[in-house]
Amino acid sequence: MTVLCLSLFSCAPKEVLRRAEPAPYKGMVTVDALKQSVGFGNIGSIKALADVTVYKQGKNEASMNGAFGYKAPGKMRIDLFGPFGLTVTELLISGDLLQVSVPQKNLLYEWNSPEVSFTGLMKSGFRYEKGEEGDMYVLFAYSTDGHNSEVAAKYYFDRTYLLNRAISLYRDGSEVIKAEFDDFNGRVPERIKITLSSGLAINIALQESEFDSDIPDEYFKTIEHGDKKIKSFEELLKRPENSR
Repeated sequence: MTVLCLSLFSCAPKEVLRRAEPAPYKGMVTVDALKQSVGFGNIGSIKALADVTVYKQGKNEASMNGAFGYKAPGKMRIDLFGPFGLTVTELLISGDLLQVSVPQKNLLYEWNSPEVSFTGLMKSGFRYEKGEEGDMYVLFAYSTDGHNSEVAAKYYFDRTYLLNRAISLYRDGSEVIKAEFDDFNGRVPERIKITLSSGLAINIALQESEFDSDIPDEYFKTIEHGDKKIKSFEELLKRPENSR
């Protein structure tokens, strides 16, 4: 898979393409309008190199290179590379499955739930409401599985373009993951910040983004268990003092 990743993301300089600026949204801001604005608009795929900075409890922990891939409607992969180009972390979203692999420790964290993807919460089983927080419109998604009626996710949008500025995922009423999007190229963010409730944060600056190019489905293939130690993604959400 590393070979496939390197072949997709050549280090040769490319012309940076700027997408047309989005037009201000003029229609009624409804639940359906917000649902249609989730994610990266009508982009079919994105592949980009990335500059990545990792923070723990607010302190700069590491800086590294990476690669980012997205394929509509619900596939995303981020690879982080250490010295000599070795993969230190793989993050994969494929459908309703989130996987985080740490090859050097032979660990694989998993979360199988519709909350993890752009499209999962658009399925039946969720109730939606429109609200406002500060200068943002918010789409609230509530689980209707009969056991839990608490908020499952919040999607944040700016008031001018309805750009999807952030997504927060919840477990048992508490925010556990927040993804924030900034520096937009059209409707596509070139800066992404992912924050876990454990205090771990990852800043990703996309470089030399290519849009609507062919990315084989194999690139988003589920990470095989093999002899890896499988852990619940909730283990990554624990603060250090709670993980002993």
